[in-house]
Amino acid sequence: MEVMAVAVNDTTDRIKRVFVRSLHLNLSAGDLEYEQKLDAVVGLDSLAVIEFVAALEKEFGITLEPELLRLDFVSDLPQLARYIEDRAARLPRSPV
Repeated sequence: MEVMAVAVNDTTDRIKRVFVRSLHLNLSAGDLEYEQKLDAVVGLDSLAVIEFVAALEKEFGITLEPELLRLDFVSDLPQLARYIEDRAARLPRSPV
């Protein structure tokens, strides 16, 4: 269970960096608290959500299902991190 918590924390940190970078915010990833809703930090319109999701998909090598492209889902950092962890775990691994 501890390994999963570490993985989710790493994923959360990566999501924060993608959020700040993709939306060109004048913040650092460290300015975002884990339990915080991302839309509480900055107002997100539909274009910002699309830019953020596209950056997440590129960062993690996943595709979010269209039905999840909702502000309430993509702005909930803990929920988003768990979803990405689950999706990433199902990706095929390349041989080492």
